[in-house]
Amino acid sequence: MSGNDPKSWIEARASAAWHFVATRRAEQRFAIRVMVASFLSFMLARTLGLPQGYWVMLTAVIVMQSNIGSSLKAASDRLTGTVVGALGGFLATLVAANSLVAEGLVIALVLGPLAFLSAANPRFKIAPITAIIVVLSRTGHEPAFWLAVERVGEIVLGGFIGVAVALFVLPARAHSDLAERVGSVLSLLGEVWKLEVASLDPQADAAALKSKLQDVNDRLRATVTGAETAGDDMKRERSARIAEYGDTDALLRSLRRFRHDYILVGRATVTPWPEPVRLRLAKSLAAVTSALEAQLHAAATAARNRTSPPSADAFIAAIDAFGAELDRLRADQLMTELPPETVGGLFTLGFAFEEMRRELPELGNRLAEFARPAATD
Repeated sequence: MSGNDPKSWIEARASAAWHFVATRRAEQRFAIRVMVASFLSFMLARTLGLPQGYWVMLTAVIVMQSNIGSSLKAASDRLTGTVVGALGGFLATLVAANSLVAEGLVIALVLGPLAFLSAANPRFKIAPITAIIVVLSRTGHEPAFWLAVERVGEIVLGGFIGVAVALFVLPARAHSDLAERVGSVLSLLGEVWKLEVASLDPQADAAALKSKLQDVNDRLRATVTGAETAGDDMKRERSARIAEYGDTDALLRSLRRFRHDYILVGRATVTPWPEPVRLRLAKSLAAVTSALEAQLHAAATAARNRTSPPSADAFIAAIDAFGAELDRLRADQLMTELPPETVGGLFTLGFAFEEMRRELPELGNRLAEFARPAATD
């Protein structure tokens, strides 16, 4: 393709854009849900003749989240914040204020506690805004009470539309969201492992490896947080009797423990190994790396597909072989000639491997439990 051909350039960009859209099914479904929610809320607000019907539409769109559990939380939080804020705004209008400054002080005194609540609990973050709207929207002698009722009613209506659309229009379950995020965590752990093992090579670019490791760990932390959020969303779906999935707390605990083992490996691989140590442990460490990468890939695939992962026997055998070689090295005269940081790193690595030997099969068991509800859908 010629770089000077505008038609070819446009076709290439159009093809890339189409591929970007076509491969993102979850985002497509979310966009459709938002479109449906916005249309229904707009039509209903206009049909009912609501004076500030845009709040219905705003709420319906805000409530629309990546899965049903998240939508339930967003609807509950918005309703809670609106009710508290509307009450605060109504109380502000009951206080007599005979001057502009006095009226401003009353509003400020009401907003103070509401701001405190919003800072202490995200559920109330809409409360100060709602209070301001109730106070400033009042015209003439129109009762503030009915303004507060209207605001709450609009939020309830918008939340109802948002949750209804989330339930019945291409519904996304938190179970699927959690499955994808757990799979991503396991894949990222595979990347972390490669970088940590590479750090043991004295010829490696330490600064580049540290930068890459920091980037992967940042993504890993964000993905773990997302997995925990999806687990909370599953609990909401189960509480609302929308889904009957099993408890995911054990899965998330096991995932956190397994990730903590990587922190130990990271501490053990800060200092590169001297050449004699690398030669002694290179073969057994390569076997552990190969077995772990295969196991993590299989576990990530199993998590995403909600199936049981394969046995971790190959990984356990590789860990046992490495442990035996490490024990022989510890008994060797070579250990007395090594720097203290190398000796400490070897002991830390041995401990981390023992933890991983126990935690990876346990994680497999939790993934198998997580897969069972999906098989009965």
